[in-house]
Amino acid sequence: MRWCDESITLYNARYNAADDRDDYIRTVINGVHWFCEVVSAVDASGLKAANKYRIRIPIEADTGGKKYVDPISFMEDATGKFTLKAGDIIVRGVAAETNPRPKELQEKYADCITILGITDSTRAPNAPHWKVVGA
Repeated sequence: MRWCDESITLYNARYNAADDRDDYIRTVINGVHWFCEVVSAVDASGLKAANKYRIRIPIEADTGGKKYVDPISFMEDATGKFTLKAGDIIVRGVAAETNPRPKELQEKYADCITILGITDSTRAPNAPHWKVVGA
C-alpha cells in the first residue's frame, strides 16, 4: 500500500476483573498510513471544528508477530494478539508506556487518538487493510 511509512502504538483495553479496571495492552505497528483533516460543522452555538484521523493498516504491516483477532476473541485470550475496537487508544509513533491510563497518553503525546470506528477492508483485492477513524 502506498505511503505506509508511519509507526503507531495501539493500546487495546482489556477488562481486568481482579483489579476492576481496564488494562491496556501495547502493540507497535510499523508500515501504516496516518492522515488527519480538520472537519467542521455549524450548529446553533456557532462553528465547531475538530481533527478527524484516518489510519490505514495494511494486513502486511509489521505487528511484531502479533496476529489480528476480533474483539471478542481478544477478550478471551490476548496473548500474541491485537484487535481494533472503538474506545481503544492509538499514539502516532512508538510509545514506550506499558499499561498506561488513557489520560497519561493524552497528556504526553500530541497525536493520541481514541478509535471511533473501524472498516474491515481485508478482502479488498488490491490493497487489503483495516481503516481506523478516530478523534
